[in-house]
Amino acid sequence: MIITISRETGSGGHTVGRLLAERLGYDFYDKEIVASVASKMGIDEKLILENGENMSDQDYIDMKSGFVPYYRKAQVPYEEIKEAQDKVIKSIAEKGNCVIVGRGADYILRERDDVFHVFIHADMEHRVKRVQRHEGVTDQEERVRKELMQKDRSRATYYRYFTQKEWGKVENYTLSLDSGIFTKTQCMELIVQAIKMKEKNKEA
Repeated sequence: MIITISRETGSGGHTVGRLLAERLGYDFYDKEIVASVASKMGIDEKLILENGENMSDQDYIDMKSGFVPYYRKAQVPYEEIKEAQDKVIKSIAEKGNCVIVGRGADYILRERDDVFHVFIHADMEHRVKRVQRHEGVTDQEERVRKELMQKDRSRATYYRYFTQKEWGKVENYTLSLDSGIFTKTQCMELIVQAIKMKEKNKEA
């Protein structure tokens, strides 16, 4: 079983994925994918981290048009990063029993029948508070809100460019969970139960 975790920024999807991997005894992949792709391409991990699942509106327009004005900086090698990333994720999936967070893994592995796709989301209020706790601040709500909105937008833009689908749409996933209603541990347990039910239905 391969489990992919897609997530809104600040929803705790990374933590849910890690808890899930620990609970099932599966391998866990998130930043490990970034390191592997950077190593294979011989470039800085920061470039992969920033552009392996994010794309600005302007870069989207440039990529679609195939034209980059001379006064803008050199284009990010999105296509090359995507190709290397796809190979890494498919190689990971071949090993079986793992949890993969982000980077469009749900789409990359869409043709496999041993994959369970999860989307973790929450309303903005819960996500802002979670980031504030993580950063150890009690104010700066407007800044955090804008950053979350921007990160979600760039993630959706990247997904749209490479998949021609809309990020976060329910039809892309097996299960969608609100981490503002359920705790991260409860989300993990719900995923485990849903996987068991899916496997039981396959055997019936």
